[in-house]
Amino acid sequence: MYKKIFLSFVFMMAILICLYAWKTKTSEPIIVKDLRPSVSAKNFEDKLYTYHAENLPKDCLINSEMTCAVDFAVKCTLNPDFEGCRSSKLPKFIFMTDEALQRPTEMSFKIAKIKPIKADLIEIHTDSTCNGNWFGLCQGRIIYVIVPVSQNAWRVKDIYAIEL
Repeated sequence: MYKKIFLSFVFMMAILICLYAWKTKTSEPIIVKDLRPSVSAKNFEDKLYTYHAENLPKDCLINSEMTCAVDFAVKCTLNPDFEGCRSSKLPKFIFMTDEALQRPTEMSFKIAKIKPIKADLIEIHTDSTCNGNWFGLCQGRIIYVIVPVSQNAWRVKDIYAIEL
């Protein structure tokens, strides 16, 4: 009885090994392409963008949909009642209205680095300054995590700061 089971097992293993060898010999190699977007901060001007809460421009002044998401998040940080902010899916803490948060009224940022994480998740590193505190998310190196909304539209999913 054990002899028949052992021979059946050996026979099955031999068939599987032959099938595997045949498949690897006859199949074409699969070329995996890098799906991450090829974007770097070098594609953008070395420009400082400054905004004041009293006179925010309605249009994005940057020539990239990804960085326009950062531009929009900055505008909503300065004025949460800016057109389209409340209906957007920005992080909820942007809309908090406590005086102790010291919401800035003026904010500047410059794109330092764009780091693709995967095809649908990108980090945009900015060097920012502001005239408030606001969770510590407007002074120094601020990172905006963006995700695609549609074909050419992006939105900020999260914001955090790192110490250099």
